[in-house]
Amino acid sequence: MMAKIVTYATEKLNPTERSILSKRINGYLDKSNRARYTYRREGIITNIPHIKVTNRTFIVREKDFSFINKEIKKYGATVKSWDINIKVL
Repeated sequence: MMAKIVTYATEKLNPTERSILSKRINGYLDKSNRARYTYRREGIITNIPHIKVTNRTFIVREKDFSFINKEIKKYGATVKSWDINIKVL
């Protein structure tokens, strides 16, 4: 199966934009009422089969790459990707 290794760089973004992008991609835990209630907020890759390599690097199917690439570029981050052949994803 063809897949892509995707990595993105955030050096052009300020810390607030980096945090927003990270939460948008990976999701986050949201706590309310003085942490009495906890909610899991989903990110872009939550429902997409992927392998997380590092915080900013992951492997996705080739057909899911265009959506992820478009979402990351909305925030001004630099995206790099490489084609790979993987057995299972």
